Amino acid sequence: MLAATDRETLGSVRHLPGLQAAEIAGQLWLGGLPAVGELPLPVRGLPAEAIYGLDAEGRLFPNGQRTPTARLPVGLAWQPLRVFVPLELPTAALPAQGIPSYRVRLRPSASAVAAAGLLTTLAAWHAYAETAPEVRLHCLRFAVAADARVLLLGTPLPPLPGQELWLREGLLLPAGFDFEAPLLAPLLRQKLQSSPDDVLLFAADGSWERMPNAAILPVTRSAVRLTVEDFGR
Repeated sequence: MLAATDRETLGSVRHLPGLQAAEIAGQLWLGGLPAVGELPLPVRGLPAEAIYGLDAEGRLFPNGQRTPTARLPVGLAWQPLRVFVPLELPTAALPAQGIPSYRVRLRPSASAVAAAGLLTTLAAWHAYAETAPEVRLHCLRFAVAADARVLLLGTPLPPLPGQELWLREGLLLPAGFDFEAPLLAPLLRQKLQSSPDDVLLFAADGSWERMPNAAILPVTRSAVRLTVEDFGR
C-alpha cells in the first residue's frame, strides 16, 4: 500500500508483468505480487507504507506475520498497471497548460549539436536490445508510450531508425530544429515542468509531451523483454 501522492513512482515497476493497482481513500494498492519469496527489486524500491499478504477471505497479514490486522478495502477497481500509470506521451497543447497566448514555434536550425535522445519504435528497439552487447545497453534509459513509440536517452545512442533529439536548457528538441525565440527555453521549462526531473519532449510543430522521470527505466535486456510482453497482452 502506498500513499496516493506516490502514484508516479509506480512508473518504475510498470514493466513487471501481472501487476495491478487501485486507488481508494487516498491510498494506492498494488496487487499481483508473488505470494512467496522476495519481492522483485524494483518493487522493494517503492515508498510502500505497508506490505501485506492476502488470504481468500480478504484479510490482510502484515509482512511476515500470521495474524491479520485489517481487511482489503471493498470496492477497489483494479486496473493493469500499464493502464493505471500511463506514460504521459499524448500531445498536449501549450495553451492547455496555462502557457501564454504565444504559440511556440520551432524553425530549422543549421547548428550541429550532439544527439541526447532518440525516438524509435518498440519493434526496432526490441530487435536491437536482443542482440546488442550489454555495454551498449547499460548506458541507456528508455520509456515506451501507449502507441509503442520508444524514447531512448543516453550516449552513445544505438544506430536505429527514428528521430534524433538534442537538449536545449533541459528540453528535448528534434535534431535540426530550434525554438524560433531561443530565449523562451528557460521560461518554457519553468512553466511546463511539474518536477525538475520531468522530461519535456517537443515536436517540430511546437507540440510537446511530458514524461515523469520515474517512467524512464534503466535498460536491461529483461526489462525490454517484459515491456514487449506487456504490450502483447
